[in-house]
Amino acid sequence: MKCHFLRAITIALVTLLLGSSIYYLTNLETTLGLDTLFRIRGQRPPPAEVVVVAMDEASENQLGVGQDLTRWRGFHAQLIQELQRQGAALIVFDLQFIASHPDHDPAFAAAMREAGNVLVTDCVQKLRRGVEDFFGRDECSEKNKEPFVQRDGGQQQQLSEQLIALRKIPPTPVLVQSVLDHAPFYLSNDAESSTVHEGWTFLDTLAETPTLPVLTWLYYLQRTGALQGITQPDTPFSVWLTEQRRQCLSTPGNTSKSLPKKSDLENRIDKVVCLNDSLYLDFYGPPKTLRMESYSDVYYGKVVDLEGKVLFIGKANRKFSSGKTDYLQTPFSDTRSGKMAGVEIMATQFANLLEGRFVESPFPPGLALVMFGLVVGLLLTWFAGLFGIAASLLAGSAYVGLAVWYFSRSSMWLPVAVPVLIQLPLAWLISLLWSRRDLLNERKRILAFVRRVFPKWLPFVPASPGQWYPEKGAAVYLSQRDIVGLCLATDIEGYTSVAAHHTAHEMWELLNAYYQVLGHPVSFHDGIIADVTGDSMIAVWIDFPVANQRFAACLTALEMQLAVEQFNQTSSTGLLPTRIGLHEGDMTLGRLDAGEVSHYRAIGDTINTASRIQGVNKFLGTHILASAEIVASLINVIYRPVGSFRLVGRDEPVELMEIVGKETDVNVANYAKYEQFACGLSAFKQGQWEDAVVSFQTLLDIYGHDGPTNFYLDLALAYRETPPQGWEGFITLDAK
Repeated sequence: MKCHFLRAITIALVTLLLGSSIYYLTNLETTLGLDTLFRIRGQRPPPAEVVVVAMDEASENQLGVGQDLTRWRGFHAQLIQELQRQGAALIVFDLQFIASHPDHDPAFAAAMREAGNVLVTDCVQKLRRGVEDFFGRDECSEKNKEPFVQRDGGQQQQLSEQLIALRKIPPTPVLVQSVLDHAPFYLSNDAESSTVHEGWTFLDTLAETPTLPVLTWLYYLQRTGALQGITQPDTPFSVWLTEQRRQCLSTPGNTSKSLPKKSDLENRIDKVVCLNDSLYLDFYGPPKTLRMESYSDVYYGKVVDLEGKVLFIGKANRKFSSGKTDYLQTPFSDTRSGKMAGVEIMATQFANLLEGRFVESPFPPGLALVMFGLVVGLLLTWFAGLFGIAASLLAGSAYVGLAVWYFSRSSMWLPVAVPVLIQLPLAWLISLLWSRRDLLNERKRILAFVRRVFPKWLPFVPASPGQWYPEKGAAVYLSQRDIVGLCLATDIEGYTSVAAHHTAHEMWELLNAYYQVLGHPVSFHDGIIADVTGDSMIAVWIDFPVANQRFAACLTALEMQLAVEQFNQTSSTGLLPTRIGLHEGDMTLGRLDAGEVSHYRAIGDTINTASRIQGVNKFLGTHILASAEIVASLINVIYRPVGSFRLVGRDEPVELMEIVGKETDVNVANYAKYEQFACGLSAFKQGQWEDAVVSFQTLLDIYGHDGPTNFYLDLALAYRETPPQGWEGFITLDAK
């Protein structure tokens, strides 16, 4: 489990590193991910208060103005009067009134003064490298190309490419004095044909100037009474918004701390004024999704339901896809819909402000990327091969579905392009490489095992995938190998009784399941199962550092005990309580030829002694016993001495230890019991029978049943009555 989680973390971090680099260094997520979300979501209904008055092809023909925007100036006064008659809330001109027209400006200015609800656009002109490279909208860039970066001494060399400047050009003075307010509306460079995703709220490079959609929103809120009790500035909103923006930039923490204390509308205003200077627009659909009326129809009074509406007046084709200046790509643009007019983008931004709904990320994109990578990593590590790829693909599809639903419901933007196109394939590649590495490591383990235990079959084992050398089968190899290793022996308590009550087939099924459970801990801790006979199993550890072998064998024994307990709880055929013994020393791994068949076994006194040690469990009522040398240097395993025994067939006594558990799993309260037992055992070894009896009896009175304590108490009581002759401190066992 731990290995799986570490692999999942690694996959998540690697995919996060590459995914984040692509996310922040390229526009992949915006141009592909966000645009795809828009197209899947499709159109959504815009606010009814927003109307675009299009200076379209039909109006050009009916009014006889052609393509010259300056010729429309003579019709604006009557248009304003018509809209005032119908009770329009605000009239917004997305046009630059920079050039003076004495024939029409007085009537135009008078109509705006009388209406008192007209907003107009300031031109923003961007200059790079002196006068050589202008960016602007319509006559703003065509009629105002005076250099505003001067060269010293009239030098003709090019200015630096890094030299960028902005300036704002207001309408003519007579018109500025007549409008309600004015502000710029800046769009990206038309010539680059880049897709518009964001709208400016403030132009901080122009002295924190608010843009026209924000200005329109505030005036609309004021006229509908929504700002009652919130703010009623004495200065125009363009001035008031600039002051508020500067305060926020100078003390950025104050506004955010006060947001929870304000109304929802106040929080929205503070968010627009004080946070980023641009917001991602939530487009309602392709061009002409917003309500759009022809300029000439409104001019002649053919449109009659404009009361309370906000009218955005500007150049917009309604019949033909346009490729002219001031028409831009949006996420919905295609060959059929064409580009969107700048006035529609302005109206879209105002509509978003009115709804309080922009495209936003609910949390940092990096968090979404790391969570996606972690989930995919876990699936690829829990499920191997094609199952893992299928599970991760299903999870990726579910994530995309969630992102689409979340975006459609509330315009919340979860990254989709980078997770699906970058992270997911990269995670598959890492997982496949890791699986390949695991396969090669497993093959190495198999080769090492065969080399140690079954050298006869080594020539037939592929050295690497796709290799096979049957012709080497005739080679001569050693049939035995003398080594120093560690042996673990097991035996089933009461096996004969269990076998007597079941058929041979039932015992086969029971033992087959039992040895599956018993064998997993051995394999996990790099042991080798050397023999399985009836109700006993022999496992060995060789070719590892001694301390590693000892620790691995002890952990294997403890995990075996736990696995057998769980097996017995679920078994419906019979219980198979298991005794385990551990011993280390010399042994021989070799081939025994029996007729036509060869068997490989671990042979030697070490194997026999381990088997005898496991048998001592029967007398002591324990489960795991080991010779003292095995646990001598271990610090993470808890054990207690249980005495010295002369085993059947051996002359020298063996000091035995009961392995109790891992240090982290043993109850601290048991330490006192083990210390009390050690005191009683010490008295027993010294022949102090009365002291041993008292110590063991006290131990049982306090802690209850304990196998070794009961065993030694019975012996101490017997020896107190009849002391053994020639006592040497160890116990001689006459039975296995």
